[in-house]
Amino acid sequence: MAQTNNDWEWPFSIADLTAGLRRYLEDTSIKVAQVRPKTIPFRWPAIGRVRGIEVKYTARTGPGVCQLVIKETRGTTRTGLAGAGRRELGVYQSLASHLPLSTPALIAASPVGDWLILETIRSVRDPSQWNAEDYRTAIETLTRLHDRFWGLGSDLSVFRWLSRPLGADFEVHVTAAAQAIERIVTQAQPEPLASVPERMQVLATLTMQADRIATPLLHQPSTLLHGDYWPGNIAILKDGSQVVYDWQMTGVGPGVIDLLVFINKSAWLFDTLPLSQEEIIKYYREGMAASNGVRWKEDEWKLLWDHALMWRFLQEWVDLLAASPDPLLETRAEQLDQVWLDPVAKAVSRRLNTE
Repeated sequence: MAQTNNDWEWPFSIADLTAGLRRYLEDTSIKVAQVRPKTIPFRWPAIGRVRGIEVKYTARTGPGVCQLVIKETRGTTRTGLAGAGRRELGVYQSLASHLPLSTPALIAASPVGDWLILETIRSVRDPSQWNAEDYRTAIETLTRLHDRFWGLGSDLSVFRWLSRPLGADFEVHVTAAAQAIERIVTQAQPEPLASVPERMQVLATLTMQADRIATPLLHQPSTLLHGDYWPGNIAILKDGSQVVYDWQMTGVGPGVIDLLVFINKSAWLFDTLPLSQEEIIKYYREGMAASNGVRWKEDEWKLLWDHALMWRFLQEWVDLLAASPDPLLETRAEQLDQVWLDPVAKAVSRRLNTE
């Protein structure tokens, strides 16, 4: 029996879903009979709400069942920026066919990306259980993505919904970080930051010298960035191939930022990785050299890495830490120091002449 309007709890209409399934399954006779919630495997936190659904339908060939995912993006990744859902929708509608990697199929979406219906991709391995080969495959995929759009920053300007963290969106991120530091000082919270003058000085230096942080990165060729590329946004299929999803932070910038996010987010959430940071970086650099001849001298790479580290911390983590409760920071204190605070402080000391 078809679901009634009184039972309807979803952001899309039956007509939206029906039209999307007809395109996806290439069958114009499909009629939706029932939509019900479906538990999906554990997912790492994403922007907005993610739910699973099971759709029962009828067609000329008989009844069928389809497992799908509903993503409802709420707000933006930062006030003043394009909506995260709009960016992800833009990737699936305009760029997916040009990407040298697999993405979930888009079934239907609102015009502005408030909600998206995607095919369910089931990974055979939890991100925390990835092996060394999984990491190497993911880095190979990243090098192909960066190589495909290497130096095409101006060409990508036609996609106005793409994030440009070091370009048009730069002041938005710096302002958000400065406001976060002001909250930390005013509220004297979180205590692990507010009570340590050296750490507060590092935060202040990052915002005051944001232009210097960005300069070496801006001198690099731009490419298409996933923006949040790490194992939690990659599914592994039975044949070992990978599917990349969660394109809500996609943008334009130097490829080193994607690589840094991959390494630091993995190190932040997993106790140990099957490959060291040095091995992952080496694999990426060798892949870029083999694909398009891009090579960095050691001093140049170390400079870029330091500036990417400082920029990503300024762009995302200052605001995040300002909103984090003391108990959470105390629980993750060792990882926070190892992954972010100590490396960023050393990068500031090396590159921004704070003495």
